[in-house]
Amino acid sequence: MDNLTLAGQINYKKITDGEPIYQEFQKMSKEPMKYNTDLLMKILSDNKDTEYGKKYHFADIHSIEEFQEKVPVSRYDDYVDYILRETEGNEKHLLCAYDVTHYNKSSGTMGNPKRLPMSDKAIEIFGKYNNGYMNALLADKLGIDWINGKCMSITESASYINTLKNGATYGALSVKMVLNFREYLSLLFTSPDEATFPKSGVNTRYLHARFGLMDKDITNAGASFYSFYLELLRYIESKWELLVKDIELGTIDESIQMPDEVRESLIKKLQPMPERAAELRVIFEQGFEEPFVPKVWPKLKFLAGVGTGSFKVYGDKIKSLYTGDGVRQYKTGLSASEGIFSVPFDLDCEDSTFIPDSMFYEFLPLDAGDDFSKIVTLDKVEVGKDYEIITTNLSGFYRYRMRDAVRITGKYNELPTLQFLYRIDQTVSIMGEKSTEVAIRTAAENTAKELGFELIDFSMYPDLDARPVRYLYFMELGKIPDGLKAKEIRYVLEKKLAEANPSMGAKVAAGICGATKLNIVEPETYMLYRDLMVAKGTASGQVKPVSIITNELQRKFFFGLTEYGVELVK
Repeated sequence: MDNLTLAGQINYKKITDGEPIYQEFQKMSKEPMKYNTDLLMKILSDNKDTEYGKKYHFADIHSIEEFQEKVPVSRYDDYVDYILRETEGNEKHLLCAYDVTHYNKSSGTMGNPKRLPMSDKAIEIFGKYNNGYMNALLADKLGIDWINGKCMSITESASYINTLKNGATYGALSVKMVLNFREYLSLLFTSPDEATFPKSGVNTRYLHARFGLMDKDITNAGASFYSFYLELLRYIESKWELLVKDIELGTIDESIQMPDEVRESLIKKLQPMPERAAELRVIFEQGFEEPFVPKVWPKLKFLAGVGTGSFKVYGDKIKSLYTGDGVRQYKTGLSASEGIFSVPFDLDCEDSTFIPDSMFYEFLPLDAGDDFSKIVTLDKVEVGKDYEIITTNLSGFYRYRMRDAVRITGKYNELPTLQFLYRIDQTVSIMGEKSTEVAIRTAAENTAKELGFELIDFSMYPDLDARPVRYLYFMELGKIPDGLKAKEIRYVLEKKLAEANPSMGAKVAAGICGATKLNIVEPETYMLYRDLMVAKGTASGQVKPVSIITNELQRKFFFGLTEYGVELVK
């Protein structure tokens, strides 16, 4: 193609490389069980000589039924000894015959971080679908007139990649993959290296916003989670005067935190842009009653990142407050440290669909408890039913309980479609009520909707020290209607919680559980929490919303930033 920018050339190659992947996926979607079974048989054949494969007689398995008879359902603890022998003792191919050169560091929400092996084959599948497939789908749905523009990427790689004793890397896969392409990032992204690989003390939010606003011709944006977009757009709304002044003068305001050497490096990259600043000033002085994104970036076509499950609310707010309907949303499917499970099949889609050649899938109905006789395969799941995913992946986990709950929502050709529900281990039960993350979030969101206030974010703490025990919500509020009192929010929240989980509502009514307490936290609390976790070494792409407070660090943080609390008011 003629007249392509450097970004255009790279994006066009991604599309052409991704087209065969996209077409092959359409083919697999019509016979998914055939491809998924073939993958299982290949995994078993390739891994029959590993220590794990010999223990469970992979060589003698020739059907799914035999696989389920011979190989037990497993959890992470079943693999710890093998992983330690490989990473600390330098033994090889105990679990997986494929080369394992990287171990994912889990986010550690439920305890100490784990070492989750990721084979080179699994990393290849990640790239295949998060790059090739994605770009081909975007070209199919949007055309290719967006490819010449840069991406406003909010990706950050502040955490470290360590090297284990056996020479494998250990850390967040997202960080490793970004590091591999560091020298090319300036060709594709607006944010400078100082924001993507920030040193301690750098205000990256300012840098992403500042450099993004400088480029009127941005055509797309990328972030790990949609919550990052919302956070950045709110920052622009509140700090636009400072940002525009700095763009006009080619300076960095002294109030912006960063080390001196970083400031000096950035100043060399900046020039005064009075014309762009004048455009932006006119736009922002019009106010924020209407979405400003289409005015600031008229060529912006789509956002990409995790925008389903608990992140759906952020995508909805972005559309209603900042982008309108003209900017499409590519909502990546379900992926984890164990592999990539699903991809979207359209834009603006809450559902995704399983990838037949990524891993072998089994499903345990959530109402089955630990009755493994009720496990079904991809072709036997029922639409509308909820399951725990059990995976056999490309990295040495076999019939592994993910502890992720999904709902089967329909079909794309013959492939089941899904929505992620919640982490099963994050179900709260202080008196047998079993509140899911979905119920806890639904109560908060429906409270905001009924009362008409802006809910920036929320968390819930199961307060076992209270008598009787109770739920304690933390809320950061944005715009609120005149005259709305915190006690009214608490009252409606209690009602919405009872609707979302009638069992909890009944226990509060009976006095078995105490009335819910509401704590209002200080402005920008959730921004500060993310900054704190990144400063402590967590990759920004692993800092997920804290729907349920599960550890002492989180508890101390949110109690420390509480402005005031509201008990039951009659």
